[in-house]
Amino acid sequence: MRVLDRVAALNLSLVMAHQADAAYWKEWEMFGLPGGIQLFTLFNLTAFLLLLWLYSAVVSRQRTGFRDSFLIAGLSGIVLPIHAAFTYAGFTEFHLPVSIAVIIGTFVVSIWQAILTWRARMEFEGGAP
Repeated sequence: MRVLDRVAALNLSLVMAHQADAAYWKEWEMFGLPGGIQLFTLFNLTAFLLLLWLYSAVVSRQRTGFRDSFLIAGLSGIVLPIHAAFTYAGFTEFHLPVSIAVIIGTFVVSIWQAILTWRARMEFEGGAP
């Protein structure tokens, strides 16, 4: 397995861990979303399916995998800015050390993934559409 594939897998793992943590903190209430845990679970099922579909294009080095790796990095990377905004707005959720580490980790690993994606761009040139 290539380094980019491992880093993307780490990034997905961090996002999934964050979303498990988000269920504990009732993140849907922070966003003001209706439906409670039921809708939140359906959202996460859809989001994880999409992220895993994008990841499959990365590891198989399909032509779209280049873009998809940046999408994974971008979607994962916005976790920190969103939660920084929540903190700035006065929310006190996600204050535990592991919650904070996972949020920061998604941002750091997303930058790492974006750099590795750019460096691996030639690997995606000859992939299937």
